[in-house]
Amino acid sequence: LDTLEKWVTEIFSEIPNNGLPKPSFGHLTQPFDTPEFHKLYRVVPVRKVHSLSITWALPPQEQYYRVKPLHYISWLVGHEGKGSVLSFLRKKFWALALYGGNGETGFEQNSTYSIFSISVTLTDEGYKHFYEVAHVVFQYVKMLQKRGPDKRQSTFILFFLLYRIWEEIQKIEANEFHYQEQTDPVDYVESLCENMQLFQKEDFLTGDQLLFEYKPEV
Repeated sequence: LDTLEKWVTEIFSEIPNNGLPKPSFGHLTQPFDTPEFHKLYRVVPVRKVHSLSITWALPPQEQYYRVKPLHYISWLVGHEGKGSVLSFLRKKFWALALYGGNGETGFEQNSTYSIFSISVTLTDEGYKHFYEVAHVVFQYVKMLQKRGPDKRQSTFILFFLLYRIWEEIQKIEANEFHYQEQTDPVDYVESLCENMQLFQKEDFLTGDQLLFEYKPEV
């Protein structure tokens, strides 16, 4: 560590600090507020596959990294058990797989907006009914919106169940963090440097992986 510290000091200490604040583009709201964005685009794929992708442009969520609201929603949307979107679509023989979420970096999340996407791998039959598939996805999202986590509408029992879901996600992510495989040192350093631009100092190592706070209003 002493040797590494010496190298870093020698190499980087000569870089001048211009004292400027970190650039922010938060004033550029609604970057996708155009007539072209609210449309259905049909794309012919290179390989034979049917896929339906639904994308929402949301207000920037990077400030809520300790809560990770989009991660919470993607966990619910991507659930494959009884009562899930995918379970329903599979019974109809319309879909093979479904996943949703936000990459939390770069194009998908920044100081201007956040992108949330749901992608459904369709069967040949599902391709014929892709409007119905999209309708089912929107119905499920609408149900999540109505049932919580909202203290004004939720009963104590429902609020408790929603917290238990969040707590379960938190424990799963914590286990994956503590038992993760060794990564390439160069990749790890690069990841930490990116985290230093996004998170508070105490969260440099964990901010991109762990859930810290349950805030249903977010």
